[in-house]
Amino acid sequence: MTEQNRLAALGRTGLLDSLPEERFDRLTRLASRALGTEIALVSLIDKDRQWFKSRHGLDAIQTPRDQAFCAYAIQSKNIMVVPDANKDPRFASNPLVTGDPNISFYAGAPLITGDGHALGTLCVIDSKPRNDFNEEDRQILADMAATVMAEIEANAQGQVIDDLNVVNEELRHRMGNMYAHVSSLISLMARSGGDQKDFAKRLRDRITVLAETQALIAAQKFQSAPLSALFEKTVSPFLSPETRSRISLSTKEDIFISARGAFTLTLMLNELATNAVKHGALKSDTGFVNFSWTGSDDDTIRFEWRETATGLNHGPTNHKGFGSQILTRIVPADLQGTAEHNVLPGGLHYTVIARRERLE
Repeated sequence: MTEQNRLAALGRTGLLDSLPEERFDRLTRLASRALGTEIALVSLIDKDRQWFKSRHGLDAIQTPRDQAFCAYAIQSKNIMVVPDANKDPRFASNPLVTGDPNISFYAGAPLITGDGHALGTLCVIDSKPRNDFNEEDRQILADMAATVMAEIEANAQGQVIDDLNVVNEELRHRMGNMYAHVSSLISLMARSGGDQKDFAKRLRDRITVLAETQALIAAQKFQSAPLSALFEKTVSPFLSPETRSRISLSTKEDIFISARGAFTLTLMLNELATNAVKHGALKSDTGFVNFSWTGSDDDTIRFEWRETATGLNHGPTNHKGFGSQILTRIVPADLQGTAEHNVLPGGLHYTVIARRERLE
């Protein structure tokens, strides 16, 4: 694919020299926080310059292309990591290394369109060398770059719609709510304790499952998605051939969940499935799980997760861990309802009564 075609693809996005957008700024803040770097950028590589659609921790809005680390990163489909630029012959004399912002560490994930054109990168930068950027860190950066690319693709698709401004405003609103939740999620996880490796793994796992939810919502044109499909997407990664037949869904009628509601229910189901595999019914050779929901006449929906098993040996439960906080505090608060979280000898019994308007 030629450079001319790549530049044409970049031009079609309509992003170059556009105003800052919170949907991208949230992602650079999240990348910087999650990966522990001073700077995070959504960088687009133009003909003669590197222009930043979003920047966190950096004042400059662009640099010459011949100084851009990202110009190297887009030449590969893989993440490019520079542990210490001062020792890398490609960058040691670069003005961005020898002067402000004194780049030492760099990691960049290329932003690649469905047609294979690398538009730029999501990159993280630090003024100190770093040799501990591991596979988990790479996966977090790759997942977040995929989310940036989903935003770019959504933007490009919206440009062919007659009422472009209305459509884009709606997309920003819907996706903005999700990223606000992710930002809050990271803050809550950070306060819950644990070492950096554990924090990174938990964050990666939750971002991954939320990316799956976003893909499901996107397939529905960002309107709503059936809860049965959301359930399948969320619990499938936890199931083996042996356990798949032991988790069931019971409902008389499917319901469609908005993007906002899908975020909260994904967190809930992810936590419940994790617990079932690690400590509950799906850890047992004979345990079963059933998930169901019912509506009511007072504009509420009742969700019930019931595990059945024998021989479980649960430790004391005080609901203080981050996972328990999701189930007992975060989910019911977001759904403006109530929750019951009972760990019984036969397995977990969890019930949430939610306001319908928070989900549909």
